[in-house]
Amino acid sequence: MTHGRFDGYRVVAACFVIQGAMIGSMFAYGVFFPALEAEFGWSRAMISGASSLSLVFMGVLAIVAGKLNDLIGPRILISVSALFFGIGYAAMSSLQAPWELFLFYGVLAGIGYSTHDVVTLSTIARWFVRRRGTMTGIAKVGTGV
Repeated sequence: MTHGRFDGYRVVAACFVIQGAMIGSMFAYGVFFPALEAEFGWSRAMISGASSLSLVFMGVLAIVAGKLNDLIGPRILISVSALFFGIGYAAMSSLQAPWELFLFYGVLAGIGYSTHDVVTLSTIARWFVRRRGTMTGIAKVGTGV
């Protein structure tokens, strides 16, 4: 709360956008397949490997993200996460070799993905008691937008 105003709904809106950006980009990864196959001649299995690596990083680091969220707070954590995510995606524009795809998407974007649920859902839980489930559901709908 700031200045006697309840900002919980703004928090939900921000979490909606974060969910949409993170998960939306993860679901959209398949769009890159035809371009990567045509440009570099890489197999679908190799391209999928980078996606698998990002999911491993996301899952393993989500545990760490929970602890970091408690220690340093959601603003700093989601900002650092977005930085990794952004650098990973931006660096993909200059791909030349498969190892770069694994580094940029698998590792950097995977680190970025690791905090989206931990930060957004725990932040909403701090703001809402009575409508916690509804507000969490609204934020998670962002994944499909």
